[in-house]
Amino acid sequence: MGSGNKITLREIAAKTGVTRMAVSLALRGKPGVSKETRRKVMRAAEQLGYEPDPEVAKLMSHIRSKLPDDTRACLALLTSGKTAEDWKRFATERKYVEGAMQRAKEYGYRIEVFWLNEPGMSPSRLGNIIWNRGIEGVIVAPLQGKLSKKEPRSIHLDFSPFSVVEISETVESPDLDRSIHDQYTSMLKLLDELSGLNYRAIGLVMEDALDLRVNGKWTAAFLQYRHRRGKKMPPPLLMSNADQIKFNTWFDRYAPDVVIGVAHFGLELLQNRGSDIPGEVGYASLDIDGDSKLFPDVSGIDQNSHLVGAAAVDMLVASIQRGQKGIPAQPVRMEIEGTWREGKSTLPQSA
Repeated sequence: MGSGNKITLREIAAKTGVTRMAVSLALRGKPGVSKETRRKVMRAAEQLGYEPDPEVAKLMSHIRSKLPDDTRACLALLTSGKTAEDWKRFATERKYVEGAMQRAKEYGYRIEVFWLNEPGMSPSRLGNIIWNRGIEGVIVAPLQGKLSKKEPRSIHLDFSPFSVVEISETVESPDLDRSIHDQYTSMLKLLDELSGLNYRAIGLVMEDALDLRVNGKWTAAFLQYRHRRGKKMPPPLLMSNADQIKFNTWFDRYAPDVVIGVAHFGLELLQNRGSDIPGEVGYASLDIDGDSKLFPDVSGIDQNSHLVGAAAVDMLVASIQRGQKGIPAQPVRMEIEGTWREGKSTLPQSA
């Protein structure tokens, strides 16, 4: 035994008959050792009671953070869409990636982007490319495009050699560890804030594909709130496209004093109707980054998307350090709450 009962790489190497370098590679899940050697090392480490030293991990992270970008350890970011840069069209997803890259840098990693839909790129080839570059951690970015219940939301990649975390929950299969925005709590928080401004007929207008992206959490929270507290709240309006006639019919029937929307959908319908915001009707967004171009100082929820991206890297680095590879038996979710930001699209109402 080492001093203080700390098991060293030297002791594992002596027990297994392999070099300390091979022991280090095997324990960290790095390429360069055979599967048989990796199993032998892991079995010996478990028998001896080896535990990674968190202070050493912290020191190595600090050392790596001082290295030039091209010499740092690398994490892979998997993106989708019609083009390699499709994700850059959306402010929220740009912030996911910015937050992930900044946090990765703090750990001493850099992030390399891989496009899942690259022409001629099969899942097996992509997995081999990532593995051969010595990458041990993979981040799955949100799937691009309009989601539907009919289309499968799956990634056919062999994740077994990698630690892996998904940002959001757009992928149904495989079920991965995830860093997500807490849409349910954010909706309840938004409704409480609007009620505090004395809005009573609070309406929700949303594209059904957007609610599907969050597994119905926005509408679930809205309906629960409406059932318990919102006697004057109209039923939510979910549509497959921006049907102005259908929206106008809903608006005329229920006369909401404020409308909740996300990603331009509700705001554009109000503006096309010619509504005075916030004089005639208030507007609040579930993602102020998504509506900021149409209404620069919109009220609503800041999803703290930088933190969602950073949390994904926190989870991934922890998985790498634990040696957790592949699809988890019991997936873990890290939820980041949003923050209410009052802007110029809402006004306090008379009681």
